[in-house]
Amino acid sequence: MQTPAVAPPAPAPLPPPAPPRLAPAALDLTPSAVGPGAGFTASGHGCDPLAPVDVSIGDVAVGKTVAGVDGAFEVPLITGAVDVGRHQVTAKCGRTLVAPLDVVLVGSIGAGTSTMTVILFFLLLGGWYYGHRLISHLPARRGE
Repeated sequence: MQTPAVAPPAPAPLPPPAPPRLAPAALDLTPSAVGPGAGFTASGHGCDPLAPVDVSIGDVAVGKTVAGVDGAFEVPLITGAVDVGRHQVTAKCGRTLVAPLDVVLVGSIGAGTSTMTVILFFLLLGGWYYGHRLISHLPARRGE
């Protein structure tokens, strides 16, 4: 007796390929707070590969570069004549990336200057105190 040949089961259909996932996009500013006319670096990822990147502060264009094959970029920028305050930096590269930039007035006194000021203050205070004590212990002059 011969057994009938059994056909192998048909393979299950493959699911359709998933659409490509876009990498999360982000724009980072280093530093995120600068003085007027100071420089900073804008770096981002999630752009279209090899896309031109146009960077602006508000409506003012401040830089251009090209994203890498991985969609990342980095560009040094200068605030120029941007007013003091919080501004929005925008990078357009097939996507629109945004990050806040604070332009602040900066005042600085070096650590050496403040230390010297404290030392000078105490020297003057000590000199006054010592001089006052010295004079108060002198014998009074009697009429000459």
